[in-house]
This record gives sequence, structure tokens and C-alpha cells, in this order.
Amino acid sequence: MTNPIEKARALIGVPWCHQGRNPEIGIDCAGLLILAFDVQSPTPSYGRNPCRGLLEATMEGLLGAPLEEGAEMRPGDAVAVAYGGPIRHCGLIADDIHGGLSLIHTDSILGRVTEHPLDEKWLRRIRRIYRRGAR
Repeated sequence: MTNPIEKARALIGVPWCHQGRNPEIGIDCAGLLILAFDVQSPTPSYGRNPCRGLLEATMEGLLGAPLEEGAEMRPGDAVAVAYGGPIRHCGLIADDIHGGLSLIHTDSILGRVTEHPLDEKWLRRIRRIYRRGAR
């Protein structure tokens, strides 16, 4: 498999584990992107709630600079997510089987990798869009 969406979907159900990079043990949100995009280079360490741009710096190291504000998302894009504060989460945009877009990400509350439709609540949380090879 070389398609990041296929790779991410193959990880659905894998347990959540902070800074996890091994699907047999568990992965976190950055680990999902690292595995989906088959990144071989080491990534920096970060705290449970990354701040001061640490998660964005990790994403830029993996995928390059974010797209211009207002860019349209498409399947295969990675997104940086904020919950009313700084960016602390990321995921992968996919094509939902019922139409529209979906989000594949690790959910620490559910305790696993999951996919769900990209609804208005999640759209409001997206702060940056990254497209591998776009810049």
C-alpha cells in the first residue's frame, strides 16, 4: 500500500498511545500520520499537550509548509486541529463512504484510531491544512 488513506484506514482500531509509533502497541495522532505517509526520519518528542508550535513543527517536518488559509481540503490532506486553544491534534482527511469528507485520527477518549464524517464541529476545529508535496 502506498496510499496514505489506505494505510490510515488499515490502522482503524489500533489503540491510542502517547508518542506511539508501533501499531502492535499503539499510536498517537502524529504516529498515525508518520505511518500513513511512511515517514522514515525521526520526529521530535513533545508533551501530552504539545504547545508553542511543537505539533505544527512536527507536521511541517513530515509534510512541508501548510497551505494558504482558505485552501480547500481534499482526501489525503493532513490537518492540524485545535479545541478552542492552541493546535494539539492532527488527522488525515479521507473520502467518506456516504459522500463528503471524513477524518481519520486517534481519539484518546475512545482510546483508538477512528474515522468519522467531517461535520461542522470538526470543520471549526481545523486550523491548518498540509498537502504532501504541495510546497
